[in-house]
Amino acid sequence: MQLHAIETTFPLIKLPFDLIANILSFLIKHQDSKVHGSNLIFVNHLFAKAAIPYVWSHLYLKEPTQRSIFNILQTSPSELMFNYKTMVKSVTICPISISNMKSGGLLTTLELVHSVLPNITSLHIEDRLSFCHVCHVGKEATTEQVADLICKNDLDKLIIDSDHITFDDKLLEIITKNSHLKSLSINGSHFTDAGILDYVIPNLKNDLVEFSIGFGGINPVALTGKSVLAVLEHCPNIRQMSLEGVNLNDSDFAVEDLPSSQLEHLRLGKACHQNFTTKGLLSLLSICNKTLASLVLDLDHLSQTVLQDIVIPLFRRQNLQELHLVSESWAEWSAHYPRPRSEQEVKAKEAMWRWKLKAYWGLSADMISLVGKKISTLKVFSILGENHLKSFPRF
Repeated sequence: MQLHAIETTFPLIKLPFDLIANILSFLIKHQDSKVHGSNLIFVNHLFAKAAIPYVWSHLYLKEPTQRSIFNILQTSPSELMFNYKTMVKSVTICPISISNMKSGGLLTTLELVHSVLPNITSLHIEDRLSFCHVCHVGKEATTEQVADLICKNDLDKLIIDSDHITFDDKLLEIITKNSHLKSLSINGSHFTDAGILDYVIPNLKNDLVEFSIGFGGINPVALTGKSVLAVLEHCPNIRQMSLEGVNLNDSDFAVEDLPSSQLEHLRLGKACHQNFTTKGLLSLLSICNKTLASLVLDLDHLSQTVLQDIVIPLFRRQNLQELHLVSESWAEWSAHYPRPRSEQEVKAKEAMWRWKLKAYWGLSADMISLVGKKISTLKVFSILGENHLKSFPRF
């Protein structure tokens, strides 16, 4: 007698509300000024109730058209199905101008954010302008005006990505004196090492937990390894650091007694200086090798000897659990023939992938296996997003 399993389906709506909300939170992503997964709010009322707080947690304001969203936020909650205003925790502003023109601009949006959303904890100013910031219709905003409006909100996190002259060391001075930021990310050529050394470190010394330079930004960076070393040395609570496009140099870390840091997560992208070699990288990593749990390195600026001679010996039997080897340019290659329509296109895509992998050290199966065996505490070793430890026995 054969027994046949009876297939049953469990209605998702019977799950506890908190569990449904938690599941949906992983499906809703805020990336590149877009919200992915927002269509979940149209499934049913239960999904809407669970998903809307995550959809509205971060607002993207591309001036001036998207500023109309404040019409909803200023509406009495009694007239709405949800109290959207209380859900907003983070705001990204993409200004059409850095001016105080009557029709709008960054100052107008910052005023609205403060008056309508006084409880936000994160602010991101993303300046993608490639034309005149004043647009010939308004007077240029001053650094003091922008800084004062930013300080009106009690922020935990601030991201500034702009090459406009308004965003400079003076802005850092005003903001850091009047806030207790835990996370700071800056991109732009008008920020200098002096701004970090003279204002950021003295004013946020015990507050700063996360510090980023250039990562994810589109504007040039003028900061050097001096700022990086100073933050690691003088900010005892720093736990995360992301560096992209920083002018690193071996000489920045050539000091007799390197400081120790409690850094747990480090992302090192492309370095702008050819004088940052494995020697400088070894010095940088030695500052935090006892506490570092996650390390992300850009393949475009590394050699195979970095993995063999630095990463494996330095972190053996230490706290490192994740090693990610990435490439900022890889996405451009994977975009070719996203859906091959013929056998020729399939072969063309495969050829490009093989060529690119060969360019990236020619990583062999033996080398990948060596990393997994030598770093006994490693749980994740990924190259370009693929976890190469998934086929290895757990340590």
